[in-house]
Amino acid sequence: MSSLECLIDRLRGTTMTAFTGAGMSTAAGIPDYRGPQGVWTMNPAAAKLSRVSHYRDDPELRKRIWLDRLANPLYRARPTSGHYRLQGLAHSGQVLGVVTQNVDGLHRLDDSASYPLVEIHGCINETRCLRCGDVAPMTQALTRIFDGDPDPRCQASVGGRRCDGILTSNTVTFGEPVPPEKIEKAQQMIAQANALLVLGSTLSVNPAARLVAYALDSGKLVAVVNQGPTRYDTRGVHKLDIDCQDFLGALESITTQ
Repeated sequence: MSSLECLIDRLRGTTMTAFTGAGMSTAAGIPDYRGPQGVWTMNPAAAKLSRVSHYRDDPELRKRIWLDRLANPLYRARPTSGHYRLQGLAHSGQVLGVVTQNVDGLHRLDDSASYPLVEIHGCINETRCLRCGDVAPMTQALTRIFDGDPDPRCQASVGGRRCDGILTSNTVTFGEPVPPEKIEKAQQMIAQANALLVLGSTLSVNPAARLVAYALDSGKLVAVVNQGPTRYDTRGVHKLDIDCQDFLGALESITTQ
């Protein structure tokens, strides 16, 4: 049997939690960050601009980022066949839930996703106030940008007064911690399944990547499907170097027979 057939055979009839990274969304036209042609690989300075301290302290940077959001294709991306195949595997009872490092919101499937979902690094479809923490739909802020407000502020009421704090996307950037409750929820999801299926991640970013170590330490079968090396390739995982969209197509075709 081929490596693909061997891995699918190992996963047949096994309950899984899926863990997805940027490689899951490249088919939607969204570039990855740390691959050979990734955004931060090709332009390391772009990573520095992702620090929350730069964003908070530089009004001109915020205005530029808000304008970029109006034209950013990320907000027009649609779920890929792989996203829908994961939902099909969830309907069949094989995938118990999805943990994602991605902030693109594609696993929400236009709010029709019917499986537990943990967005470790948040989601660009929402804004968050850096002062009061209020979360609101991103469309509200983008409408204000379109109407001429270059740096929209928080309109939530705090103590009977408008907060007026700085708004950003509801995502974890450099300099911000991942909310611990998200890690705890992801660990609970992994604990409920027999296997962890990693799709399209180099597993370079902690604490999210440590969930793989958590699964291995818990005795779970860990399958890593990624084009290119990952940090866990020599740590007892079952590695397959293939596009995750192709893998999910093969997995779905066999498990639904």
